[in-house]
Amino acid sequence: MRLRLDRRLSRMLAGIVVVLLGVGAFLTRGPIGIGNGPLSFESFSISGWADSHRVPVALIVPVINHGRGPAVIKGITLVGGGNGYPAPRLVTAYGADDTGCSALGPLTGPVSNASAGQCVTGHLALAGLVIPISRKVLDRVTGKLVAVPSLGLVAEAAAPPPGRCWTVKAMAVHYHVGIRHYTATAPEAGAVCGSGLSRTDLQAALNSVGG
Repeated sequence: MRLRLDRRLSRMLAGIVVVLLGVGAFLTRGPIGIGNGPLSFESFSISGWADSHRVPVALIVPVINHGRGPAVIKGITLVGGGNGYPAPRLVTAYGADDTGCSALGPLTGPVSNASAGQCVTGHLALAGLVIPISRKVLDRVTGKLVAVPSLGLVAEAAAPPPGRCWTVKAMAVHYHVGIRHYTATAPEAGAVCGSGLSRTDLQAALNSVGG
């Protein structure tokens, strides 16, 4: 009889510990939001670049906030395409003033001034970056109001070594709105190859991520 009581007590204590851990996680991180939340991203679609000459690569996505309040960025994760290709190594990430385009390409200027395709300017610290509610403008084609991005996110990745390629299929953006936390995914299909490889090798890498 005592053995049964001891077992019941152990199970009760284990259950209490699990509940307390869950409560602690909730108080520390806040509730987890469903889906991407109010943020969406413009994609650089299918992009590739061969013979990088070891120049850092910039991945740029404009951000649109469809919500009713500001969103606060916590960090970025680059997700590789797999199929034998590694993910890019994230060197740094930051926010920038957005001029309305997205890109994957060489970092052509100082990070404080310009980057791939002259898509963005400025350099804003990523952690704690506030994404305001996006303003709306009249679409000349549809006649409807559409939200436009006001900021961009820039992920600077190391170039692949000679004879190798890396691929990226998504940029995961971690952020919160108030106490609710989200991880929004910006689907991409990109590949960069190092020197010594051909356009055929680049196309094979792009095909591996659906290019």
